[in-house]
Amino acid sequence: MSTQPIIKVRDVAFPRLQVPDLDQMESFLMDFGMVRAERRSDVLYMRSAGTSPYVHVTHQGEPAFLGFAFSVGSRADLDSLAASPGFTPVEAIDAPGGGWKTSTVDPVGHMVEAVFGFEPVAPLSELSPRPLNMGETFQRIGATQRIKSGPSRIKRFGHLAMNVPDPVAALAWYHARFGLIASDRVNLAPGMPVAIFTRCDKGAEPADHHSILFASNMSSGGVSGLNHLSWEVCDIDDVQAGREHLAAKGRSHEWGVGRHLLGSQVFDYWRDPWGHIHEHWTDGDQFDASAPTGDHSIDMGAVSQWGPNMPSSFGRTIPPVPRSKSA
Repeated sequence: MSTQPIIKVRDVAFPRLQVPDLDQMESFLMDFGMVRAERRSDVLYMRSAGTSPYVHVTHQGEPAFLGFAFSVGSRADLDSLAASPGFTPVEAIDAPGGGWKTSTVDPVGHMVEAVFGFEPVAPLSELSPRPLNMGETFQRIGATQRIKSGPSRIKRFGHLAMNVPDPVAALAWYHARFGLIASDRVNLAPGMPVAIFTRCDKGAEPADHHSILFASNMSSGGVSGLNHLSWEVCDIDDVQAGREHLAAKGRSHEWGVGRHLLGSQVFDYWRDPWGHIHEHWTDGDQFDASAPTGDHSIDMGAVSQWGPNMPSSFGRTIPPVPRSKSA
């Protein structure tokens, strides 16, 4: 894209959801691998095992996806956005970790925040992948591999996917303000993208294959909104151990375990009590800004390199079957 963006964001920071029962959401997120950062009368902040003060925000109210936040590289970036049409003035953040923010509303109606200045917190656990005796270099000599049962070790909020009327128009809007660039396009026909995987433009520094996936709302019955939310875990054992823990707690499974083709992540998807899809993933692709955009036919867009096929319900907020009282 030739348009010079206002700024170039560094990453995504957290999503904002809304649900009628914060107790139920906290219980689900604890099973998913998060820990309470702070709880107020009408809002819940949950953190990962990493250094961010929180990676998930839930407000009290009718079920909804409210929006999400980008992290930016400087206070000057916030000032540049705040001086642009449609953005709020920079203000202090009243939440764990402090900092500053400005916000706007995207064409679909989601609140998009830009945040800077969080005070980091101490990690809750070791975040390195477990040493493996694989290939030509063994990392674990004279020691056993013992995986503790329990929730996944979550490192960070990694990406989100949104269903939108026009993925090309959505990327153009986000590129102009936040500098997102395309990693891969999935095309219904040549030059007709129905999904675009987009990443942060960090120059020569590698970035996740995608921070936002813009998917056509044709697959969600013409309804725009949240497709899924995703958190990076430490390694493949965290994906599988987290899966077994969530299953033992009677949570609603959506799709996985498998390895995506586009992005390459090992993935596993679960639904919260109101049907919002939350993903665990690890081992995703990293590209700097010089990597060219890939183009793929639609039959390749949802392909897994291994694992189960994508269910027809994926990418839509469909309330799952309630858990039994004994679960």
